Amino acid sequence: MTMRDVNVLDAKRLATHLKVLTGVADLLEVVTDMATVDWLLQLACRNGELAAYHARRVLNDLATEERKRTTEEGKEKQ
Repeated sequence: MTMRDVNVLDAKRLATHLKVLTGVADLLEVVTDMATVDWLLQLACRNGELAAYHARRVLNDLATEERKRTTEEGKEKQ
């Protein structure tokens, strides 16, 4: 099972939030202004929460698809 097997919108949003977090990490290495660092950390915090939310939804979709697949395979064996 792959990311293509889950809700496309949740998978895209998860990928977007992870990209933002990567960008924030890169910026934190070069920014020296404390106000900007504060803003970047707030952005990272919010995007981390959103990434976690969409990751849970993607994991739930994967688990649901796996249960469906296992149930269908069990019915075929009977």
